[in-house]
Amino acid sequence: MAIRKKWRLTKPLRARIRAGHPWIYDRAIAPPAGLAAGDLATLVDDDGPLATVFADPGSPIRARVLDLDPDAAIDGTWARGRAEAASQRRARDPLLVGCTGRRLIHGEADGCPGLVVDHYVDTAVIVFDGPAAAAVWRPRLADVLAGLERGGHTIAHAWLRGERRDRKSRLGRDAQHRASGAEVDAVNAEAVRGAPPQEIVISEDEARFAVDVRAGQKTGFFLDQRDNRRTIRRHAAGLSVLNVFSYTGGFSLHASLGGATHVTSVDVAAPALEGLARNVELTGLPAEAHERICGDAFDVFARSAQRGRRWDLVIVDPPSFAPSEKAKPAALSAYRKLAGAALRVVEPGGRFALASCSSHVTEADLLEVVAGLAPLRLRLAAGAASDHPVLPAFPEGRYLKFLFFDVE
Repeated sequence: MAIRKKWRLTKPLRARIRAGHPWIYDRAIAPPAGLAAGDLATLVDDDGPLATVFADPGSPIRARVLDLDPDAAIDGTWARGRAEAASQRRARDPLLVGCTGRRLIHGEADGCPGLVVDHYVDTAVIVFDGPAAAAVWRPRLADVLAGLERGGHTIAHAWLRGERRDRKSRLGRDAQHRASGAEVDAVNAEAVRGAPPQEIVISEDEARFAVDVRAGQKTGFFLDQRDNRRTIRRHAAGLSVLNVFSYTGGFSLHASLGGATHVTSVDVAAPALEGLARNVELTGLPAEAHERICGDAFDVFARSAQRGRRWDLVIVDPPSFAPSEKAKPAALSAYRKLAGAALRVVEPGGRFALASCSSHVTEADLLEVVAGLAPLRLRLAAGAASDHPVLPAFPEGRYLKFLFFDVE
């Protein structure tokens, strides 16, 4: 193994890192002299060697912890071991029974910083979180896939969605992302093992979803909302439901399967609503019970309020409004405006669900956002599905919040 450069911490973070926090910000570490994106280094402080990290000189997250062993060999065996362990955790997760779309590697939470792998039936979809992560994981992909297979998952196809671009400009692209139905954050896509099918149909309990892993949002589908969709299903019997920012109808189908009398789905992207119609057909649900509205969320809320139209259950799951801490104040204002508009179309005594997929917006922030908008009682607070774990020492990893309210 080549001798690694030593990289010194400038703040007392040993205990935090040893507890499992995987990120070192630029303000806590000396400038990376001679280190390029993806280069490995030994992290040191005044007490000696601390961990093996990789460098990301162009990011505020200047280094990411790969292993708490300062002398760890980050080779194929190491990559296979991390992937196999992550794959085995999913294989024995009872909440994933009956689900053929699942996340197999969830970045830092699975000891694989900067790497995401989702699995749709027999197709793996891979995303790198920036060029530094790509430099680390691209040469080790064959070992990662081998580890996932050893962990119990079949991989006939592997599609690399590429690298996520600089997050600084993501806020301005969120609307474009929704409208196009494409993952605008990924570049350098390629087939790593066989070209994936144009359409992959996954099962989620009794629901069926057609997934486009090449151009669909995220890696093709919002796997992280799975358990929250199940919550909606359990509460939807006999209710009229409005699902805003519906994409291809994840919440809509589960509401229908749970016994909703009528479901209205709203999205600004016509292709997403076409996908919803396809999913309704695949699941064997009555098309006449599903109303699709292509339009802006605020326009739909305003028109509905003006006409006196209301629903028993309203679900609002918007794209991220806060890609950075700097954007948080504007994001909170947007969430408040959106929640206020949504609550005006909830039937008295109805229910309201609000989600946020920004790590910069906390559960406490969302509760403060809705406070005073209506007489609300929080029934449930949840996060991402069980295949999107969170490290206790890494609260930044809990990006998804889902709040479910009774409206008095």
